Amino acid sequence: MSKTDEIHRAILAKAAQPPTARTVVPLGSKPYVAEAGQRLAEGLREENQRLKSERAAGILVLRLDPKRVRPTRFINRDERAFLESDPQFINLKDSLRSNGQEHPIRVRPAADDSGFEFEIVSGHRRHRACLTLDAEMEGGFALLALLDGRASESRDLVLKMYRENEERADLSAYEKGKMFQQWLAEGVFAEQGELAAAIGVSDATVTKYLQVAELPSSVLAAFADPRDIAVRWSHDLAKALKTNRAKVEDAAQRLTNSSPRPEAGAVARTLIASADPTRESRSTASREQAIKIDGRVALRLQRRDGRLTLKFYQLDKRAQREITEEILELAERRVRERLKGEPT
Repeated sequence: MSKTDEIHRAILAKAAQPPTARTVVPLGSKPYVAEAGQRLAEGLREENQRLKSERAAGILVLRLDPKRVRPTRFINRDERAFLESDPQFINLKDSLRSNGQEHPIRVRPAADDSGFEFEIVSGHRRHRACLTLDAEMEGGFALLALLDGRASESRDLVLKMYRENEERADLSAYEKGKMFQQWLAEGVFAEQGELAAAIGVSDATVTKYLQVAELPSSVLAAFADPRDIAVRWSHDLAKALKTNRAKVEDAAQRLTNSSPRPEAGAVARTLIASADPTRESRSTASREQAIKIDGRVALRLQRRDGRLTLKFYQLDKRAQREITEEILELAERRVRERLKGEPT
């Protein structure tokens, strides 16, 4: 017979006895209240142990003062992503202000006495937005964070940052290239091939991102925002610099001083063509390019002798027609600007 059954039987027997005998309790039994107290204490101990296990496993959500959390030195976002004028940062702040923080960031304990309790593993932009709101709102704004006790090594930290950004497709080619540069410079990975293997891409893919990050400052300045540089331009830009760096930098200076600033694609074409004006006509005589979204080909673009062919793969007929109309409107507007000699 279990202890619980024994207690229940004792209570029933006690209720059936005459009033003068109801003070008798079967030998070896505890009062029910004491038993319940013991069970509560055991439950609290189990809950405390569970919380400790969750903290060690990195699944405990904390409510923190954002001022007590610092960014990691491996922060992989360009500083422009934190400007009050950045549209995405504005949208993030507005969402946090209206809806609260729905997705916690990841942190690890700070390893020194710098005055901070935690260091960010991933979620720098959310932290910065919370930090700004904390200063702006009466009563402050708490930061929700997931304690990640397993991100103690630099390699674990940078790979978790990388995976989160890949899932959200949120880093530009320039930011990703700068991130890879830092990983190699600080010895997180001994060589480029090791880095490529760790994130599951080819060595050639890593090279393309590094080529964007390694563009000279004069060329980066030609773009209104280097985060607009597409990785598919990296090889041609690097080759143009190798062919005739002086001409490319001269073209970059003119583009930097132009007003209004050209869109990123026009900048890239101008820079690439500046090294060898005949190159563009030769290379675009017949050229096909595939554009992938979430790992699947969504669009194929083919250029041949001044003709442009688009083939859609993931859109229905109505969406294809709408996009085609938008492309025609844009093409007409840009052709009119060119023919009138207006700046583009």
